[in-house]
Amino acid sequence: GALRRLPVRRTLAGVPLRVWREGSSVRAAHAESGAVRFAQAADGWIFVAEGDPPADGWLAPPLLPSPFRRACIDGRVQASLADVAENILDTTHTSVVHQDYLRRPGLRCAVEAVAASGEDWISATYPPSAAPTGWGARLMGAHRHTIRDTFRAPAIAEVAYTDDSKPVFSARFRLTPVSARETYVAAAIAVPGTGPAATFKLAALRLFFQRIFAEDRAVLESISLNRAAHGAAPLVFVPQDILRPGIETILAGRRPATPAARIAMKV
Repeated sequence: GALRRLPVRRTLAGVPLRVWREGSSVRAAHAESGAVRFAQAADGWIFVAEGDPPADGWLAPPLLPSPFRRACIDGRVQASLADVAENILDTTHTSVVHQDYLRRPGLRCAVEAVAASGEDWISATYPPSAAPTGWGARLMGAHRHTIRDTFRAPAIAEVAYTDDSKPVFSARFRLTPVSARETYVAAAIAVPGTGPAATFKLAALRLFFQRIFAEDRAVLESISLNRAAHGAAPLVFVPQDILRPGIETILAGRRPATPAARIAMKV
């Protein structure tokens, strides 16, 4: 949204670029040679192809089907892409890592997650009883919503909250590996509506997400240190890692196996 007709200079994957708007389109060129690069705007971000662009670009369905307010958050995490993706889509860890403001301590409950998968995606859907119940979650009304966590190719994590099938919150995290143990996260979060209430809710959610990111970053970077200390020890998935095997398979370029349709667990 901040990009205008006058070019701005940015660096992508070590390459200096000039990026600017031209009508409703986005343009990009190498800042030194002037070679044109394919560019596209999506979810509030500008994407520039390093080589040939993907066949369908970077477009994705709108974050919400109705008019909405959107905020963008980004940052780097010292952790592998798969670890970051699982953390974003792992509902069970909030009982420990984000207790009090997202979940009330000691109120873990049994729920049944519904899993599904397709050619290049895998998802887990949780009933309203799995929704966050802490004071922050209740302030935003998140305690009564159905949650759907999805990972899709090439490396996109999506979280959607619905209330009686009506979308009330959506987040899309585009993940890019900087190295084997560092990931760049570009997130877009959205709430329905365009008025003052939506503006306030989005501002509050942005603050919550910044705190959540800080806490999750500490956990993820500890995982990387622990993995480095154990060398080539194999990864072991436990039953509540509903999406992780599928995430690994999708990142390897294969179709994920369909998990058990229903998984009993505690959150």
